[in-house]
Amino acid sequence: MSRALPEIRQKGWQALVKELGYAGATKFMLLFDPGRGDYVEDRKEILRETTIEKIREDLLKD
Repeated sequence: MSRALPEIRQKGWQALVKELGYAGATKFMLLFDPGRGDYVEDRKEILRETTIEKIREDLLKD
């Protein structure tokens, strides 16, 4: 039987509350953050000047 998304959401919330209580269920839900921005573009910018040689040097430092 196929369920609609609102029903799945409701049943999921009820299951969380049953197992974790309202506070625990809320904390669990707060763990899920969709994030912001464009990870791929951000990563390209952060690593723009990084080279294999620089990574190797950093790994061998210690």
